[in-house]
Amino acid sequence: MARAAVPLTVSVIRNARPASKPLKLADGGGMYLLLKPAGSRYWRFDYRFEGKRKTLALGVYPDVSLKQARARRQAAKALLAQGLDPAAVRKAEKTNDSSPHSDHQAYALAISGEGVWDWELGSGRIVHNPQWARLMGLDPQQSEHTWQTALDCVHEDERDGVMAAIQDCLAGHAAFEYECRIRHPDGSVIWVQNHGEVMARDSDGKPLHMVGSLHEITRQKRETLLVQGRNQFLQTIAAVNEMLMQDLPEQELMARICQELVRDGLFRMAWIGMLDRDGVRVRPMAEAGFIEDYLSRLDVRCDDSPQGQGPTGTAIRTGATVFNDDTENNTRFALWRQRARAQGYRSSAATPLRVQGRVVGALNVYAAEPHAFGQEKQLLLEKLAVDLGVAFGHRAALTALRQSEERFRLLLEASPEAIFGVDTRGICTFVNPACLRMLGYTQDELLGKHMHPLIHHSYPDGQPYPVEQCHVRCSTLEGRPTHIENEVHWRKDGSSFPVEYWSHPIFRDGALMGAVVNFVDITERKRMEQALRVSEERYRLISNVATDLLYSCIHSDAGFATIDWATASTERIFGYTLDEILARGCWRHFVHPDDLPEFDRNIRYLVPGQRSECELRILARDGSIHYARAYSRAMESDAAGKTRLYGACQDITERRQAEARIEFLAHHDALTGLPNRVLLRDRFAQALSLSERAKTRIAVLFLDLDNFKVVNDTLGHASGDLLLQQVVKRLSHCTRESDTISRQGGDEFILLLNDIPNQETVERIAGEILQRLADPVEIDGHVLNTSGSIGIAMVPEDGRDFDSLLQKADTAMYNAKEAGRNAYRFYDEQMNVQAHEHLLLQNRLHQALTRAEFSLHYQPQLAIDSGQVIGVEALLRWNNPELGEVAPARFMPVAEDCGLIVPIGVWVLEEACRQAQSWRKSGWPELGIAVNLSALQFRRPGLVDSVAGALEQSGLPPHLLELELTESILLQDAENTLDTVRRLKALGVRLSIDDFGTGYSSLSYLKRFAVDKLKIDRSFVRDISTDPDDAAIVRAVIQLARSLRLGTLAEGVETQEQLAFLREEGCQEAQGFLFSRPLAAPALKAFLSERMAATSQAGVS
Repeated sequence: MARAAVPLTVSVIRNARPASKPLKLADGGGMYLLLKPAGSRYWRFDYRFEGKRKTLALGVYPDVSLKQARARRQAAKALLAQGLDPAAVRKAEKTNDSSPHSDHQAYALAISGEGVWDWELGSGRIVHNPQWARLMGLDPQQSEHTWQTALDCVHEDERDGVMAAIQDCLAGHAAFEYECRIRHPDGSVIWVQNHGEVMARDSDGKPLHMVGSLHEITRQKRETLLVQGRNQFLQTIAAVNEMLMQDLPEQELMARICQELVRDGLFRMAWIGMLDRDGVRVRPMAEAGFIEDYLSRLDVRCDDSPQGQGPTGTAIRTGATVFNDDTENNTRFALWRQRARAQGYRSSAATPLRVQGRVVGALNVYAAEPHAFGQEKQLLLEKLAVDLGVAFGHRAALTALRQSEERFRLLLEASPEAIFGVDTRGICTFVNPACLRMLGYTQDELLGKHMHPLIHHSYPDGQPYPVEQCHVRCSTLEGRPTHIENEVHWRKDGSSFPVEYWSHPIFRDGALMGAVVNFVDITERKRMEQALRVSEERYRLISNVATDLLYSCIHSDAGFATIDWATASTERIFGYTLDEILARGCWRHFVHPDDLPEFDRNIRYLVPGQRSECELRILARDGSIHYARAYSRAMESDAAGKTRLYGACQDITERRQAEARIEFLAHHDALTGLPNRVLLRDRFAQALSLSERAKTRIAVLFLDLDNFKVVNDTLGHASGDLLLQQVVKRLSHCTRESDTISRQGGDEFILLLNDIPNQETVERIAGEILQRLADPVEIDGHVLNTSGSIGIAMVPEDGRDFDSLLQKADTAMYNAKEAGRNAYRFYDEQMNVQAHEHLLLQNRLHQALTRAEFSLHYQPQLAIDSGQVIGVEALLRWNNPELGEVAPARFMPVAEDCGLIVPIGVWVLEEACRQAQSWRKSGWPELGIAVNLSALQFRRPGLVDSVAGALEQSGLPPHLLELELTESILLQDAENTLDTVRRLKALGVRLSIDDFGTGYSSLSYLKRFAVDKLKIDRSFVRDISTDPDDAAIVRAVIQLARSLRLGTLAEGVETQEQLAFLREEGCQEAQGFLFSRPLAAPALKAFLSERMAATSQAGVS
């Protein structure tokens, strides 16, 4: 059969005549038109699948036009890209003609994962799928863009190449295949591969229509560029080393080296600078790639002047390579930034040149992109600088060159990629260990041997691979690089593995010497690709059993959407069987009439590739209404104006019901259905606006039921809930429809009364509420008598702020309770606010222990001489759900007044011991823990038993517990106090005097009570750096403690000056914000970890 490569055009096909043998016209990509002597002709597509050559008939000409044949070839290629055999798919379709959707499924499979585009050349309009828009960095919701918009997305350096490739395609010279970079709006850049071809021409051959696909190759391209860059640098180093071995004048040698560094775009610019005789200035000796006379106007030094702070001066001065990763963000490069912009570089490197160990200059290279110098390039650049130094060092050059070759060898040996070299005959000249490991050969078995028969002798299917067709051999003999993404290499044991490899020719003095070949094992990559295909197949299987309704329908210009395929979930959503759905067909039978216009608008104007979604109501067979979200995508249209839609219908009825319930609960009380605080706030804003316009008042009533807790505790919460509901009914009889009753939680209600003419009206309503509440009510057979206390705040008398009015009404309500309950009170500024707060705190404190609202924070105590954390002080914190974080100074006096300080103190003691023992069990160094004792707690008879119980329950060694007492405690009831102190000391705990020096002036008690430590109050420490009196007091306390052999701890240390004074005066321990605020237990662990690392230094840092 004759094989003539003739470009396919309509004219060529029309004028072609059968020859004595069938004439095959080549169009590229495996598509041919075969002409038989009998005059018949047909289209054929040749391809390889799983290592076998196969043929697929595309149709008989002219029944199948050139455009149709190309489209069928494109679909077959897409199936191959998915790992599917087009012939097998065709066969499956023929054996399953009963399925009207196989063509659509095959088409959907063919385009999955690819960006697909359709360019109308006359209008410049590009229609595409969302994946194409995502890859181009455009809005995936928009299905059309202009040609100019697409071209603007292409990297500016590659637009001309894209245009040239497209022009070749439009001229009929070749199909459009091009790799280029795409710049996204966020500045990121990806690599893509574009495939396309002309699908229609006019009678003059002018192209009218072009289609194609797009997919991302960023990862492959980066790997390729990385390997190419490495190979290019290796070739450059090899070429420079060849120069160094030649007897060239030094100036010429440097010039040729600079030219080699910028050849083929390895670097943008390069220059070599040598130290002048003064040892300060750097004189340019050779350069390449610069614009105009850049170096002649550059003043480079290596001293401490501003001109000496650049990369070159710094490299020479320090003797180390300097990498300037980004000229725009390097503050030390500001002096040269404008020049860098003019020259077009963003990063640079300066490597010192040494001759016999002395820095004599620097090699400088520049790159257009930032961060261009990775670790490998850095090593190669430094290796090159060493080679240059060797050449300049004459006698030392040979030694240094051998070292350089050794480094080069080590680099090859360390490379994870397989690398070998061949001469022009294909004989192996060198090989690295990675190559030997992958192939299973020894070095002797490969060196001097022809590589092709050893590792590349067969195709994957075992068929012989002639050496004449070997890509490495062909590219080497032609003196060009090559890159093969998917072939196989054969190991010594006869097994094969997939590889991606690169080959680069080696020239010496213009003569071709051979090639460097490097390859990587892509077995894992192939496995991942196969796994991806399996995953996608699983996804398709899952879609077949999805609970959502999947469907296909035809939409016509007449506005009818007829279902012709659906999944079995129709019965669950519609109540109709699948057969009934297909029989009735039209969506109009199932969609609520009010939603039909919206549904029709969403699908009427869809074009292929475009999608829509809407929410609608479905009329089920049983008359119920289901809420659904419908998703539709237009896939194809025909000449009759009919569009095929694929979609999914998700039943969201339960979600809508839940949302409605959540929306109600967001604004109402779940038990009573009354508005909650959120809705009450909104009602108040409306009422305030009306009140200001009508010049009327608003009343806010805060109602709290009296003794409601007794009902809950006695009869149970269910009875309590029934009582609350009865209260709501009675409140409703006392208010108008325009008023608002809100439940705030528990037994608290807020009434918002609008349009109040005067205070007497409010008094009447409040009295009626109390009267109705007083009526007996029967709950679960029990007759209950209820009452309430009401606080009232008025607008505008008491303000207009919602939260402030609630607070004032709350205050008035508590005043009513103090007045004997079952009463109402108007807010009065003269009310005893302090007493109210005291009562409020007392009530909350009674609940705090049972509700676990207390917690402990721990402030580290450090040894001043070593900086080691030796203990912590346990400090009580209270976080009330209503009051928030309550300061100790605010609630501790209340706790003492009401006697709650004793059970709170016991809890603090037990919790502190438990936490300290927990740290010990976790492996932390033993830490002492200090706990404050109140006077009331100390005087209670059970104190010693409480301490002993806390130690026994936790297992904490007694010597780690320190109890802090105030001076006033020790001086009250001295005999009993002395007995208690002795019993505590008998347990083994330690005692310290807190806030020493702020209490009684007599120091005689120090002799009587066996305390262990004095804590210097923060009021003295605060000004020791500036107040001589405070400094003298602190100094005296330290000396007193030293004389009595007592420890000292300074509280409130916040500055280094305070710490230095305490260290100098001999204070042993300190705590304060200089080291740490009080920390919760988890935060303290992190602090201790940091301090353990810090204490390797002597003293407190």
